[in-house]
Amino acid sequence: MSVTQQGTGMPTDIESRYSYEVPYVPDVDRFMETVLNKTVVPYQVEIQPGRIKGKNICWLTCSYCYGGQSPQIADRLSPERYVDVMHQIANGPHGGVRKIIFAGYATDPLNYEYIDDLVGAAQENGQITGFNTKAIRISDRLVDLLADPTAAATSYFNISVDAGSPEKYNQVHDVTAKTDIYSKVLENLSRVATKRDANGASRDLSVSYLITRLNNENAEIENAIRDISAAGADLIRFTFPQLPRGMESEAGSIIPSREEARKIFERVAPLIRERSTERTRTLILDMDAKFNVVPRRILPCVARFVFPTIGFDGFLYHCSQSSAPQFRDMALGNIQERDFWDAYYDYDVDEFWETMQRESYSVMERLDCRCDRKEQCVNAMFNGKL
Repeated sequence: MSVTQQGTGMPTDIESRYSYEVPYVPDVDRFMETVLNKTVVPYQVEIQPGRIKGKNICWLTCSYCYGGQSPQIADRLSPERYVDVMHQIANGPHGGVRKIIFAGYATDPLNYEYIDDLVGAAQENGQITGFNTKAIRISDRLVDLLADPTAAATSYFNISVDAGSPEKYNQVHDVTAKTDIYSKVLENLSRVATKRDANGASRDLSVSYLITRLNNENAEIENAIRDISAAGADLIRFTFPQLPRGMESEAGSIIPSREEARKIFERVAPLIRERSTERTRTLILDMDAKFNVVPRRILPCVARFVFPTIGFDGFLYHCSQSSAPQFRDMALGNIQERDFWDAYYDYDVDEFWETMQRESYSVMERLDCRCDRKEQCVNAMFNGKL
């Protein structure tokens, strides 16, 4: 049993927080009461801002990107509107959202020109802030914000690395130029860690390593642990990638099959666990095997009440995995034109389940939306109960 931070229900142990052990929905019955009363407040809101200028909304075009098939249309929220919406989210009619995640389905949040302003607004509102990013570029102002000792407890900064050398980094991320991105990312991690420690701040600094067919050698993993630990990470989490939308099997990709993942796990798990220290925890998870995760989704889907997400195009979507223009048919609203809470509470309670079954489920099937692991963990709680 994990110790929890008083008042938040969140485990204080860093390994528990990064092992999908957070109680996203502590009481199913109570949760559904709030949904039908329209008093439900999301566990978190994810912000996926899209770069305004330039050709690409992400730095890289990784073959295993969940949002790799997303059309990069020009629709955006204005910078001023974004900040206004951030304050709306923090001040809802039934309580504000306590946690903001900056990430991207087809984007990287740190590639957005005004990310510092959004982070500043969230921290001004006293919200927990989390990041999922490749951290190829990070401003001095953002380093200062991340290292702010007054930031809410359990805030985190998670960097996706997926390699233990410059050459392997480029291979895994489909980078053809002979650019040393790997060292730049570690340098940015070190900048944040150094400033955080100097300020006495408590933000978690973690690294994600998706194990693929290209980067699972023992030597590569050992190098990654050594370099990432030296850069100041508190935790390195090794997991396996999921099949992205539009990909029906692992054939021809760098994503291991379930049998390959099982064999890799058996080989590398002892090595990863042995390298864990008090300074840098090392954790390996095979979530698909542990939770018997299905390749698509678990219905009924309640993600829109728990993890709503503003996509790079300025629309409010159900979750982080359905947050791009190809999912417009199931979007909750255009946040350039509607306020956050108006769009969030816009659903019919009189025919709630009939509407979900008749419209939502069929649209999800047609658009091939796929849950990520936290969403599947939540939806599994409702399976067979509603």
